[in-house]
Amino acid sequence: MMGPQREQKKRDKIFWDKDIETIQRDKLLKLQETRLKEQLAYVYEYSPFYKDKFIKEKFHPRDFKSMEDIQRIPKTDKDELRQATLESGNPLPHLCLPKNKIAGFGISRGTTGMSTFAAFAQGDIDLRVECYTRSLYQMGLSSKHLFHSMMGIQSMTHFILREVTRKLDVQYINDGVDNPSSSVQIGKWLKPKVLFTGVRTLFEMEKVLEAENLLPKNVFFYEMAILYGDVVGSHLIDHVKERWGIQEVFSLSGSAADLLWYNFDCPYHMGNHCLNEDIFLVEVIDPKNGNPVKSGEKGELVVTDLCSKGAPHIRWNLEDIVIPYYETCSCGRTHVRLKYLGRALYEVNIKGKAIFPVEIEHFLWKIREIEGAEFRIVKYAREMDRLKLQIEWSQKENQALKNSIILHLKEKLGIEADVEFVALGELPAMGVKTPRVVDLT
Repeated sequence: MMGPQREQKKRDKIFWDKDIETIQRDKLLKLQETRLKEQLAYVYEYSPFYKDKFIKEKFHPRDFKSMEDIQRIPKTDKDELRQATLESGNPLPHLCLPKNKIAGFGISRGTTGMSTFAAFAQGDIDLRVECYTRSLYQMGLSSKHLFHSMMGIQSMTHFILREVTRKLDVQYINDGVDNPSSSVQIGKWLKPKVLFTGVRTLFEMEKVLEAENLLPKNVFFYEMAILYGDVVGSHLIDHVKERWGIQEVFSLSGSAADLLWYNFDCPYHMGNHCLNEDIFLVEVIDPKNGNPVKSGEKGELVVTDLCSKGAPHIRWNLEDIVIPYYETCSCGRTHVRLKYLGRALYEVNIKGKAIFPVEIEHFLWKIREIEGAEFRIVKYAREMDRLKLQIEWSQKENQALKNSIILHLKEKLGIEADVEFVALGELPAMGVKTPRVVDLT
């Protein structure tokens, strides 16, 4: 069982919907089975994309009789949806409803290719409001809080968060993701207690303050931070606690646009809770054989939308590598918890050792001069002899610092490395995300 990531304290256990959040897993699996049967029949009848896919792969919804048949259902990924879009000229080949029945659209700009699109009926959005409410309520949000969101103002997540904070009687303000100076002013003068931001935006705010020789903890009044857009490791948590003075740091992961499916950690910080397994089927599978992995083993994340009617996804491969934990959490919740390792395409092999960017980041942050610096791995072969690393740094010819980094990575990870400093702002960004690997293979 996964051990606590941070020091645990005795906490009040609060639930928005205790019956479903603490449901026995055998009962949860039975509920998922029933809903999956209904959803398979639904997409076969109304989604041209899924009906065509099922026929081509010789699968019919009646072939699914129990959860033991889950592997008979074909998986779906973004490349398939992109190809169907290109072939049909239809950005929503998986749409199940007339467009006049759609209440909102999503777009995944993607870190690995062409955009994909999603569509949500009002009932689909309402389900997500319920899911997010469960997750934010467990953090202790109440009417005493001003919730400072930095989410795209045109994104579906923004509108969902606005509805969730209304349900929780929490004050809400959102100023988007590209306004660090504005965000600093909001934090300074309105004194919000909750910060909801992407990791990259967090550092942009720090840069605004650094220009005035200020530290966030001497300017802001945040008591809680919810971070998204990158794997939130212990090094980042420690950084936020030290420089921002925020003692409660939560992580958020999931699928922002395709599924509008998120998972948050709870106050016990033992992995990100999927407090929505009654609405989404969460699988973690071995990418080599498709079999489910055991608790504590890493695998590929696959999610099925069990209840949506707009443009649901069936066995959607999120291209993330995670470790699932199925044991009941200390908070009392029974839904699966996930530890994120990174994008499947970001895994690199160095002399037979599989490494994710978050592992590199963890050790880079131990070097004070480059703490928080943007970086990326250059993948020049499927199996590499050395790590090739690009780091944004103002002094491109600082050989002493390069040598220090190389030595540090050798000591901590046992790998040889080549380090190149590039100009500040040179590495590409994608919204709140920084692509951590450039693939030259």
